[in-house]
Amino acid sequence: MSPQKSDMSENNSHLPALISRSQIETRVTEIGREITDHFAGKELTVIGLLKGCFIFMADLVRAIHLPVHIDFMEISSYGDAQQSSGIIKIVKDLRHSIEDRHVLLVEDIVDTGLTLNHVMELLETRRPASLHIAALLVKEVKQELRYPVEFRGFDIEDHFVVGYGLDYRGYYRNLNYVAIVEAESQMKLF
Repeated sequence: MSPQKSDMSENNSHLPALISRSQIETRVTEIGREITDHFAGKELTVIGLLKGCFIFMADLVRAIHLPVHIDFMEISSYGDAQQSSGIIKIVKDLRHSIEDRHVLLVEDIVDTGLTLNHVMELLETRRPASLHIAALLVKEVKQELRYPVEFRGFDIEDHFVVGYGLDYRGYYRNLNYVAIVEAESQMKLF
């Protein structure tokens, strides 16, 4: 008996797709090309902000055709569940110095940008040669980010979304598309 390939979209048809798997694949390839061109002839350190970035980052680094060093940070921002306070705690810091390195910070979604502002300020103190941001999703309407997102996947409206690394209470990160969650009643675990 041969294993059957499961299509996550079939198993989660109650979650309407905002961005399909094929749209994501196409755009990630394009971003990889943009990054390769931008950093041509340079080594690049790619830093992922855990946990949401891990799927996007894995696909993105495979689309970058340069020497790439990979590291991760995990940040916790304090505040109520609705909004970040912008006060951050480093849960997992970088393992290697970024001094004099070209750095690309990878984020799954830029919502308000408050936490990302603090992360960028922190990384700037570590004296990288350059510091840039790549994000799969950007919510322009809510954004207070003081730094440009030079490499972006998709601009989206202010929806709550899951899939492709984005979660609801730790679940739905494994969807192969980005889905809109319109009501908590949609979030069926089994």
